Amino acid sequence: MESSKAHKDLLKISRKKKFDLLREYLQKSEPVEIKLSSLSLVEYLSSVVVSQQLSTKAAKTIWSRVHPIIQSHKNYQNLEIELHSAGLSTSKANYVIGLIANLHLSTLQRGDLIDIPNIEFESLLIANKGIGPWSVHMARMFYLGDTDVMPINDLGIKHAHEYFFSEYELSEKFYEPFTPWRTYLSLLMWKSLS
Repeated sequence: MESSKAHKDLLKISRKKKFDLLREYLQKSEPVEIKLSSLSLVEYLSSVVVSQQLSTKAAKTIWSRVHPIIQSHKNYQNLEIELHSAGLSTSKANYVIGLIANLHLSTLQRGDLIDIPNIEFESLLIANKGIGPWSVHMARMFYLGDTDVMPINDLGIKHAHEYFFSEYELSEKFYEPFTPWRTYLSLLMWKSLS
């Protein structure tokens, strides 16, 4: 099973690199799974926009109000007002409306995107207002199931890095030895914060 192999390999790397805190944590932890979203691409990206700069709990609450609005929208006439009343700021409401209005995005299926190069996927998403590098990383991890993503700009990753690797600078280069399992490492780092 992929998650078990990833866990074993991450443990090996932590031993080899003498990352003792990570090694100890991994020895006590169970393998984690990458949970793919069942949403369409537009809905998934909308959920990512909703969750930007919010706690997980707040994001879930707001998304539970926003998602039905997105699913039932018939026209754009009152959509901004409805999204705003569901808890979105004006800018986030406009970002979500932009995603919904993007006909190209709405026709894409997961299978269309799995094999395209990361740079092409990033360009496709970043062309939409409200989608930046963090959002692309989340989509690669939880929409495509990419096993090798390290979102170093994520606040949780920054906190976990300070704990596990305080003597090392946070950078893409630092996490290269963990390839091809950086998504699994990210999941474990997030889990360590709870």
